[in-house]
Amino acid sequence: MCVLFRGLRRRGCRLRPPEIPKEVPAAVSVLPPFFGLALVDSINPSALLVTLYLLRRPMPVRTVAAYMSGVFASYLTIGILLVLGLDALLDRFGDALWSPGAYAVQLVIGAAMLVYSYKPVRSDAAPAERRAAGAATMAGLFALGAAVTVVELTTALPYLAATGLLTYLQWPAAQWLAALVAYNLVFVAPPFALLGLHLVLGRRFEGRMESIRKKLERTGQEAVLWIIGIVGFYLVLDALIYFDFFGLAEVTLADGARSPSELMWRER
Repeated sequence: MCVLFRGLRRRGCRLRPPEIPKEVPAAVSVLPPFFGLALVDSINPSALLVTLYLLRRPMPVRTVAAYMSGVFASYLTIGILLVLGLDALLDRFGDALWSPGAYAVQLVIGAAMLVYSYKPVRSDAAPAERRAAGAATMAGLFALGAAVTVVELTTALPYLAATGLLTYLQWPAAQWLAALVAYNLVFVAPPFALLGLHLVLGRRFEGRMESIRKKLERTGQEAVLWIIGIVGFYLVLDALIYFDFFGLAEVTLADGARSPSELMWRER
């Protein structure tokens, strides 16, 4: 053991720096893409359009807070269930997911998503506003936010990717739960930012609300379609690699894996 005397080290002794766990660099490196997914997911046309509508109603702070609290609670609960469910599913049926039949289904789903991503963008915010108009109480707005979140889960592809990433990392429960809470805080931030602008700028902001609404109707839907297309492309590519592009090319991966997704699973 090295002993220090009057600030001098004994000859031949070295002070070793504290060891950094190997998990720390991996955890740090995954944070940018994780919160990048949260930022993409926060472009939620439905929530933003409902927020713009609620800003024109009495007590905008309470109504927006009630609606977004329902969104937050519902989305966080879904995320927890996804992480727990995916972990149990992969532990029990992980090997079956790398079968030819599973990849054939994945190929069909990916191709369908690619085709769907070319769907023409519609400009119609009326459904979201009609739903909000029908919720007269704070409890009704909370329930509406929770229900809409569940219904629109099919478009929450960034969230599915984020929860899949947490499942893959196998973090302790406290760690991945904190990450999910942080993700959801980012997810609900834009509507509260609109509320803040409304409170600070007052009537000066009202003139811009209509132009923001029109832009959201189009750009928000376009963003969702882009995400669907990108995820569909990955699913198709992953399946094609598994099938060696149906004999046209052969891709060699490490550890004998047949596809990138299988390689990630084996390295978890």
